[in-house]
Amino acid sequence: MLHYSSSKASRKAKTQWLSLVLLGAVFTMPSMAQTTTPLVGDDLVAFLEQVQKASVTNDYSGVFTYQQGEQIMSSRVTHIVDGEGVKERLELLDGDPQEYLRTNDVVQCLMPEQKKIVLTPARKDRFPAFLQTEPTYLNQYYTATLSLKKERVAGHECQQLELTPRSSDRYGYRLCVDVKTKLLLKSQTVGLDNKVVEQVAFTGLVMGKDVNTGLLAPSYKLNDWVVEKEELVSVDFAKEGWKLRAPEGYVPILSIIRPKGTNQRVKHLILSDGLSSISVFVQKVTEAEKTLQAHGAVQVGSLNVFRQRVDDYWVTAIGAVPMSTLEEMAVSAKFIPPVSSKLN
Repeated sequence: MLHYSSSKASRKAKTQWLSLVLLGAVFTMPSMAQTTTPLVGDDLVAFLEQVQKASVTNDYSGVFTYQQGEQIMSSRVTHIVDGEGVKERLELLDGDPQEYLRTNDVVQCLMPEQKKIVLTPARKDRFPAFLQTEPTYLNQYYTATLSLKKERVAGHECQQLELTPRSSDRYGYRLCVDVKTKLLLKSQTVGLDNKVVEQVAFTGLVMGKDVNTGLLAPSYKLNDWVVEKEELVSVDFAKEGWKLRAPEGYVPILSIIRPKGTNQRVKHLILSDGLSSISVFVQKVTEAEKTLQAHGAVQVGSLNVFRQRVDDYWVTAIGAVPMSTLEEMAVSAKFIPPVSSKLN
């Protein structure tokens, strides 16, 4: 049996013990200091503008990984800005060998197995492809919080910006941005269950004067390679007779015709809400495809694909957004041939 003494010594001991317990609680309790700060209005726009600008104005070279579902791919990028403008080389390190060389507004796609160079104009929706639309509306679709705690990616200090969607028709994002240069070091796409479904992150990175400009040179001698030029031909989906109902906030940023095979040309529409993008492809149904199901869905990591047959066309919607968003777009698509085509 335990006995409790009421002596002064005992009370003093209890007081000391209680003080130690309370002191320990102070040290083990989570800090009540603020760890994040909200970014709203012009502050959010200004931050993302810095991130977008940093990818263009800084010199950097490194290896980054792209993880989507169970698939992981690595690439090496070298980006230099000098008196001649912007120069960039992107080399795929996994799968079939392929390189992209960019000088200002011209991109060369090197295909070693075919000894072919395809010249294309540089697209505007380039890494990290933020703020391709009117930025003042971004706060209507996302809430943004900036972490005050520093993290490290590829040996560089960065700060995390978390963007949470206000509705269930899009995914969220976590962006880790270099503290000094504002270069995007890691990007995560977050699904509706708060799980990461896609990630792009540098695993090694050199910036500034330490970048080796020799890494801009291609891996191959290109003297006897065939050169082809691919033109990006603009197309007006509405004038072509297509009515597409996009999720609120997504607006067209590019609509072109892409060559496919030898006889077929595919219409390609890209929509963006300022952070994420959705691609819509429209192409004719071939004779062999007329017996296929009228719709289908495929999921690969964060990329969802939904295809719907509309009259004699396939409408395929692809994007890092919920499948239900793409399904609603594709199913609601309507084709009304313009009067001029009916007369021909």
